[in-house]
Amino acid sequence: MKSRKGTSRAAVKRAEVRQHVKDRQVVLIDQEPLRRRAGSECSKQMARLEEAKAEWKRFMSEDKAVFDRWMASTFGAQLSRLREIEALVREKEMLVREVEAEMFFGGARNPRTAYARVQRRRDDPPEADPQGRQSPPPGQGDDGFGASPFDDIPEIEQELLFEDFVRVVMGMNPDRMSNRKYEQMFTDFKANVLGQERPPPPLAATPPPPPPQSRVKELYRRLVRRLHPDTKADSDVGVSALWHEVQEAYSAGNVERLEMLLAMTDIQANEAGDHTSLSQMRSVLRELRRSFNALQCNLRDAKRDPAWNFGRRQDRSALAERVRGELESKLERNARELRQMEAMISSWSASPKGRRKPVQSKQRDLPF
Repeated sequence: MKSRKGTSRAAVKRAEVRQHVKDRQVVLIDQEPLRRRAGSECSKQMARLEEAKAEWKRFMSEDKAVFDRWMASTFGAQLSRLREIEALVREKEMLVREVEAEMFFGGARNPRTAYARVQRRRDDPPEADPQGRQSPPPGQGDDGFGASPFDDIPEIEQELLFEDFVRVVMGMNPDRMSNRKYEQMFTDFKANVLGQERPPPPLAATPPPPPPQSRVKELYRRLVRRLHPDTKADSDVGVSALWHEVQEAYSAGNVERLEMLLAMTDIQANEAGDHTSLSQMRSVLRELRRSFNALQCNLRDAKRDPAWNFGRRQDRSALAERVRGELESKLERNARELRQMEAMISSWSASPKGRRKPVQSKQRDLPF
């Protein structure tokens, strides 16, 4: 289609594009103000991170250590009793879950029958051959027949069985699981409960081409000269952590990580120059913010711990009463839970009461 002057629209469009390209210009931006701003933000974030690290170190080395010793000396008997009851509760819970699984998947009609089967398996476990392999369960031969009674069940029914198992036995809601966790648990369920073979692992993706070894070695040598323990007069924990990160990045050949660590050491030593790019400085800032946020989460949890500022407490009587009450309440709750499970298991193991035979009425002799 042509315009009024006889020129096609495509030609007009190409002319406009060429004119637009001619109008473009390369504008040089002075990065020095941006670099100064990024360096200042990194320095401030480093100071905040060091302050949070000092606070966390004080809590772990002073408050927590003193609080643990005080707990052991003041409430040693209660803590020992609590550990014993918790171990018994875990043992009974495992037995109850095993009985529930036997009822659900083993076809037991009642908990008493399921409990008897579980006890027989525990008393007489399957024998293992000298090579450590267990003997196959009954009904499984070398010909493959009867390998799993659930092989012929459709996939949808297997998934329904899995969701019932997760709700009843594990006490979880499958609808709230992520897709990855759901698929992983469903695969384990089919392999461990339904006796099916695991699918072969997926083929690994083609790894990206390795970075040039010369660049990796260059960065590594520069970082070693700065962080090697033999060259540091003091044993700084932060330097030690950076040293281990450098070793991991070098082993993985991670050039980006090594460059970021080099830029971090430059900023720490106030030696960030033209060799430290703006993108590297921003990567350092993101890393510092991530570390600071993670440490802040730990500090928020620590401030709710009774051990917080324990070393500075002068009067510990109120804290002792509170801890004693919490321990007694926890002991009572766990003991009650243990008694309930023991009563339930005892009802399964008790012999059933015999039914009374119906009393037959005496027949009277009727006169004929």
